[in-house]
Amino acid sequence: MVFTEHVVDLKSGPLSYRVAGIGAPIVYLHSAGGVRISEPLEELTKSYQVYVPTFPGFDGTPKHDGVDSKLALAELVSEFIDKEIGDKVDVIGQSFGGWVAAWLGARHADKLDQLILECPAGFVPEGKGGLSNDPAILRRQLYAFPDRVPPDEKSAEIAKQNRALLPHYNKGGKSFDDALAAELGNISCLTLIIAGNVDGVIPPDSGRLLKSRIPNSFLVYVHEAAHNIEIDQPKLFLRVVQDFLKWGRGFLVRRNAA
Repeated sequence: MVFTEHVVDLKSGPLSYRVAGIGAPIVYLHSAGGVRISEPLEELTKSYQVYVPTFPGFDGTPKHDGVDSKLALAELVSEFIDKEIGDKVDVIGQSFGGWVAAWLGARHADKLDQLILECPAGFVPEGKGGLSNDPAILRRQLYAFPDRVPPDEKSAEIAKQNRALLPHYNKGGKSFDDALAAELGNISCLTLIIAGNVDGVIPPDSGRLLKSRIPNSFLVYVHEAAHNIEIDQPKLFLRVVQDFLKWGRGFLVRRNAA
């Protein structure tokens, strides 16, 4: 299905978003690279209504006064859910979006049915992981199969602007969010933490930390996937996500088992 573009007026300013599909609502929170409609997202629209808000400042959109942290973005998404959906939702957050999604779950778990944290940033110990400034190394960190990356629709200028927003939303540049780590126990909704087994950005310890602190959570590693699982292993990613959203706690159990 084709994603259509919309704008909603929130307290802090206009928020752009895309939506497609019919069914139960899913809110997808994008990475620091900006919005990318991947093959799995397109497939999800066959069974769900998928909302993809653009964080203020990304992809050429205006920043919002006072919205300058992941927690502030989570509050923005909470307002978006109330105004545009008006019901509980499933949430998927990728990388930077996973950091925001974790704050959303910690502060507004009552608005979430199920939460998926895809290679979430925010829990990287100092000196480990992180994004390289070398384009060649960065590409290897992000993708196990760089040849599978589709042509980028964004201009070089927009891509540069998106990358420059990281300091705006991460004052002090810390890669480990101590405040959020202390609140992970508040995420009461069923949560899936999904990681690539060769992720060059987020180390395995991050996923294990989240699993140990989020009460109702599963941790799954996708084989032969780096930081962008949706590009490296789209079919595996989609299958795991669909099973989790449909079966909840039973998604790890083979349904055809005797």
